[in-house]
Amino acid sequence: MTERMVQLSSASDVDQALINENERLVVIRWGRDEDPLCEAVDQIMESVCSKCINMAVFCSVDIEEVPDFNVENKLYDPYTIMFYHKRRLVEINTGVALEAYLDALYPISEGSLVKIVEATFKKLKTSKR
Repeated sequence: MTERMVQLSSASDVDQALINENERLVVIRWGRDEDPLCEAVDQIMESVCSKCINMAVFCSVDIEEVPDFNVENKLYDPYTIMFYHKRRLVEINTGVALEAYLDALYPISEGSLVKIVEATFKKLKTSKR
């Protein structure tokens, strides 16, 4: 089974993605779709979708098309990746510190993204007990 990244094109789509997923993480890339850094991150996220299918659903939001969250989430970097679980923003362990998001200053790769998703998902599942 191959899962693909979901393009969310309205505030309602974002809300529904967060509301409808109760088990897995919802990983959202906020940014401008045509930005070269966003395109590169989207390729990385797309490539890990099937590896993390049981742990996360990956989404992208063009902040020009859906500006509703820009101020609240301070979305001004070329891209920002945020992790949500049960409608809540989740802090992630980057190996250096706990962060609320990843941005262009954090060097993202397939391997690092998979490790972050695995560690975050495992932490959420063990803390549920």
